[in-house]
Amino acid sequence: MRRRHFTASLGVLPLAPRAFAQGDDWPTRNVRIVCPFTPGGSQDNIARRLGAKLQDYLGQTFVIDNRSGAGGSIAADNVAKSPPDGYSVLLGGIASHAVAPNLYGKLPYNPFTDLETAAWIGTQPNLLCCHPSFPHDTVPKLIAAAKKEPGKYQYGSSGVGASPSLTMELFKQKTGADLTLVSYRGASAAAADVLAGHLPLCIANIDSLMGQVSAGKLKPIASTGAKRATVAPDTPTLVETVPDLVVTSWSIWAVPAGTPAKIKDKLRIATERALKDPEVIASMRQGGFEPGATMPIAEVDAFIKVEHARWGEVIRAAGIKPE
Repeated sequence: MRRRHFTASLGVLPLAPRAFAQGDDWPTRNVRIVCPFTPGGSQDNIARRLGAKLQDYLGQTFVIDNRSGAGGSIAADNVAKSPPDGYSVLLGGIASHAVAPNLYGKLPYNPFTDLETAAWIGTQPNLLCCHPSFPHDTVPKLIAAAKKEPGKYQYGSSGVGASPSLTMELFKQKTGADLTLVSYRGASAAAADVLAGHLPLCIANIDSLMGQVSAGKLKPIASTGAKRATVAPDTPTLVETVPDLVVTSWSIWAVPAGTPAKIKDKLRIATERALKDPEVIASMRQGGFEPGATMPIAEVDAFIKVEHARWGEVIRAAGIKPE
């Protein structure tokens, strides 16, 4: 009996059903937040802001583990294959749950069976910008010009299958505007080529471009949220011209399937508390991110399924393949 007790305490049987039966004392050690993107980006910033607050509320360190690549699927697979004990949490979202499953022929994880949603975090729009000298600097003007001279106008974005480039694919499908993607490794490289005059347009998560916009080096044409962004209130949205064209990069906490409900509830409650903190709200909105209102997990999961179907249709219609 003592031998069995000693073995379990060392964690040699981490998947035994009784090991995760309670969850009342979670967390008792560091929690790993797996972020699908590189340090310094918008999603990494979200993970760090919330991780700091969760540490304050729950009394344990939340460590950021950046695992970028393959449209978020590397990070998602890592968490999906982790023990369902609450110590591996994915910063999931549109990439891992809606785009990658449609873009890649076969993933090593299923976002609907291998992962479970623990909390809704919020949304961030993309921002379409141009060089200040570009004459077609409104959505109606851009549509008209891209129809009149198909393929002439190029836009830079952070790669095929990313939220910004998919926004433009949907824009093209809804308006008939013919624009050409120039793929970059990141938003900063695309913006640099616009500033240098090598191409007229770029699109990225809003926080990636607001510095250049604020400095007057880039001119914003439109943001992509349902309403105007707090950090760019004078910039119209795409939906003001094109009906139903709302695109945001949304974020959730996801955990391995089978994680005890008590652990998920503690994570959700702490996250909802953090998202109501004035400092967190101000910090996130400064980066163009809108903290989400409290949303039942069933509604979040229904939204994810709608997004999965939506981007599957866009990807198939455009014939997009992984780079």
